[in-house]
Amino acid sequence: MFWDQIIVSLAEFLLTIFLAVFVVFWSYKSFDKINTGFDAQTEIYNGNVAVATLMAALMFATSRIMREAIYPVISILQVGITGGGHALWTLGLYAIGHLFFAFLLSVGCVQFAMKFFAKLNSGFDEIEQIHKGNTAVAVIMGAVILIVAMFMQSGVSALTKSLIPQPELGDLRIMD
Repeated sequence: MFWDQIIVSLAEFLLTIFLAVFVVFWSYKSFDKINTGFDAQTEIYNGNVAVATLMAALMFATSRIMREAIYPVISILQVGITGGGHALWTLGLYAIGHLFFAFLLSVGCVQFAMKFFAKLNSGFDEIEQIHKGNTAVAVIMGAVILIVAMFMQSGVSALTKSLIPQPELGDLRIMD
């Protein structure tokens, strides 16, 4: 039992390191491709603090949502390592499916929230202002993104848990 806990803890540690780098890199790349109003990487290289602020908020929001997706994956790994009777490759597919779906949801939902807020605030083009270097607008949009992410994280976690099948643990029998 002691070694099982060490293995699960080590797997969780390695998963969080991998997932942190993956989420930061791919959320940056995804938001750079999705936001067609400007080339974020070029703007950041040119010193546009407003674009950097927006991208940082987008990456942080995605990471905050993805953090919630780690817990069900750790549960899946615990079942596999502690002998739940399932093949590790099957549990690995469950885990990868869960993380991939959660990533798509987090990027999509954060992007949707940003676009929806911009629509509600019609008459003012936030993306254009950020492209021009308006840091005040970037800070407000970043706050909107972070607040939406805080509200969304449990919903995305619940949705991914319900859509990605979890391994069954079998029957529980109580002996007299």
